Amino acid sequence: MIKKTVVLGLVSIGSVSVHAQSSVTLYGVVDAGIAYTNNQGGASNIQQTSGKLSGSRWGLKGAEDFGGGLQAVFTLEGGFRPSDGGLGQGGRLFGRSAYVGLGKKGLGTLTFGRQYEPITDLVAQYSGAGFWSPATHVGDNDNLNQSFRLNNAVKFRSDTIAGFTADLLYAFSNQANGGAGTGFSNNNAWGASANYVNGPLSVGGGYVRLNHPNATSNTSGAVGGATSTTGNDYSGAFFYGLNGGVLKQQIGAVGANYSLGRTTLGFAWSHTQLDYLDGSSRKFNNYDVNARYQITPAATLIGVYTFTDGRASGLPGTSGQTLKPRWHQFTLGFDYALSKRTDIYVSGIYQLAAGDASTATSGGYRKIAAISNIGSASSTNRQLAFVSGLRVKF
Repeated sequence: MIKKTVVLGLVSIGSVSVHAQSSVTLYGVVDAGIAYTNNQGGASNIQQTSGKLSGSRWGLKGAEDFGGGLQAVFTLEGGFRPSDGGLGQGGRLFGRSAYVGLGKKGLGTLTFGRQYEPITDLVAQYSGAGFWSPATHVGDNDNLNQSFRLNNAVKFRSDTIAGFTADLLYAFSNQANGGAGTGFSNNNAWGASANYVNGPLSVGGGYVRLNHPNATSNTSGAVGGATSTTGNDYSGAFFYGLNGGVLKQQIGAVGANYSLGRTTLGFAWSHTQLDYLDGSSRKFNNYDVNARYQITPAATLIGVYTFTDGRASGLPGTSGQTLKPRWHQFTLGFDYALSKRTDIYVSGIYQLAAGDASTATSGGYRKIAAISNIGSASSTNRQLAFVSGLRVKF
């Protein structure tokens, strides 16, 4: 990171002085590589990729100290694709984060702007997706891989006290209260999370709720609306038209890590429920077991297994049948640090679709294997991918 510190002012009157100091940091990550997939729509593919381990980004963050533990803070962070230089997050200049706030030492920080939801902040770290992006749960249905952020958000993050940290967030719809299809709850969101660390053990949990997240009548709300963020706020890997007509999305998640010498063991569980305007619903339970082993100070081995148990009810043409799609996903990865700022990585991901995810069902609904953040879905119930890349931090 490149840091520039500026003294903004020093005023002395007799024996009284007022001192304010400001710092601004330029930082970023550039991540690019090559990926091979054995089946994308019936054919294999080798492609140049961007951000498969960490999303490529650049940003500015800063703070101004007022004394007495009080300070103003800001962050402006934008994502981009090294493969073509394009902007990420729907083409936003600062699509990853853009907020300003006030912090008080010993209490916490209150921020305003486009921000991560609380589960991403304090719980995602316990899942494979939280530290190894190719291990994303099916369709990133629980947002642990940050498929969407929240606009118009007010967030309070507590300082860590006796090992505890908490997040509270409310994201406004920015729409005046009105009749059906409009009002305060038309594309708003709220959530909370907490984390506790005690020696080798850390645990966390959280809940997030989105109301009308892709409301076409309010594209300036919390999630951004379908017209401004199509393909970003809801992953293309979702099945059964998951990215349209959502009345409500709820996500709950818990996780834990335990360190044993060179080994860190992790577990995460998340539940995602989507209720639709047509009365149908989709539910996902994601079970994530992961481990990291520090072979040497520079070399790390990573393993992740995820089981996603789905339910889909009320779908047209199914005669009331509840469909039960399931996915098994295995990820094995290796990372080698060339320096404190630069590393190379390679990983293999295998996904097996089972249950109603692998066979045709009444109504014609079927979802075959589709590894998130890789490319097109497989033409069968199996998909295998290998990813390698170089990541540089600054």
